[in-house]
Amino acid sequence: MKRIITCLLILVLALASFTACSKNEEQKANPEPTTATDSKDDETVSEDSALSGKIVIATNMTNVVDTTLKDLAQGFMDENPGTEIVYEAIKDYETVVATRISGGEAPDIFISIDGMTPDTLADYFLPLDDLDIQWDDILFSRNNTGSDGKIYTIADSVGYTGIVYNKAAFSAAGIDNVPKTMDEFWAACEKLKAAGIVPMGTSFKDIWPIYPWVDWNIAQLSLNGDSKGKNLYVDKDEIFDETYLYYMDIIREMHKKGFLEPDIMSANWDQLKLDMAQGKTAMFYTETWFPQQIVDLGANLEDVGMFPFPEANYVFSTAGKSYGISKDCENVDLAKAYLKYMIEGGKHAVAVATIPADTTAQIDDPFAGELMSYGVPAKESEVTVTEFLDIKNEIELDEQSFLLSYVLEKDDAKAKALCDEWNAKWAAARAEIVK
Repeated sequence: MKRIITCLLILVLALASFTACSKNEEQKANPEPTTATDSKDDETVSEDSALSGKIVIATNMTNVVDTTLKDLAQGFMDENPGTEIVYEAIKDYETVVATRISGGEAPDIFISIDGMTPDTLADYFLPLDDLDIQWDDILFSRNNTGSDGKIYTIADSVGYTGIVYNKAAFSAAGIDNVPKTMDEFWAACEKLKAAGIVPMGTSFKDIWPIYPWVDWNIAQLSLNGDSKGKNLYVDKDEIFDETYLYYMDIIREMHKKGFLEPDIMSANWDQLKLDMAQGKTAMFYTETWFPQQIVDLGANLEDVGMFPFPEANYVFSTAGKSYGISKDCENVDLAKAYLKYMIEGGKHAVAVATIPADTTAQIDDPFAGELMSYGVPAKESEVTVTEFLDIKNEIELDEQSFLLSYVLEKDDAKAKALCDEWNAKWAAARAEIVK
């Protein structure tokens, strides 16, 4: 998938954008946009409002587009009669948005996607430096700058990585405490399997949910406390080194032992959430944005918790989704006003059940609270340098697809050969790109 996205993004640079970014073209492969319209006639603009017109915001939060996001948009429109805010839900977000960008039909506001680098942010987004917002109150606000020093996107939330678990499933398997060591973790998996419960969910079919297992930043920070993360590999010929393979080897061993879904090739996202809610699957390695989704599917709030990955030295902290305004947006004033409205006070983060990046928003998140209660400190990684992304794009490395091949490979020697092949590609490309 990432190969397709990267190619599409390269294509964008060669195409002129002739079509307005908010054009409401029918997308047959995706749900219809959700529109919350003002009660007045669409063509009527209030004399008291400086804002008017319509913008489209693309979201991958398909589960709340018709509920809390619709309410969020309506709140803005109530304050600004004559405006229309449309949320468009897209499931295969990165592929679809990349295609829309290449066709000159980018949404007015959208999330930055894989393949965008500090060098190319200005090709897709407008600068936000003049956005009327207290930047010092927004976490990760300086992580979204281009090579020219301008800010192009803004984080709506902050996420903490750990293992989400169903406490009722643990209890049914006779597990009294969350595992803090790998020995305890393997023992817990054995008990869960013996009780007829899938120890760890993956959603391998949809592929994207397994990203924490293949994140260089998470591996380096969790294991070594090194905040340089991906940037370390700009000076290394091995992209698949011992540290990076640590979590991959764990999930590969889990597959061998029957601790994942019986058929990981058919394990999908919607089923994973439902199985977690019903206690059929006990654990899922992810971020703090996930637990509320299984509560929404019927799990008791008190039955859902979160703990650090056993033996991790740090809990990885990262920005959530980073939103920007398309450089082709025709209603910039409205887009900026709504982007500010989304971020300030954490309104958008609350609407999608995440932790706001706006530090002035006082939100009590029970899942993050339990995660941090185990005494493992949170830490963030450095902003990824362009060279890492350039090398990765050059060799078309899709780490999530690699993990699937790695997990499915039963022969250890052949699994190592997969790593050696990519290490050779990385070393060759690095020699050309890093001077």
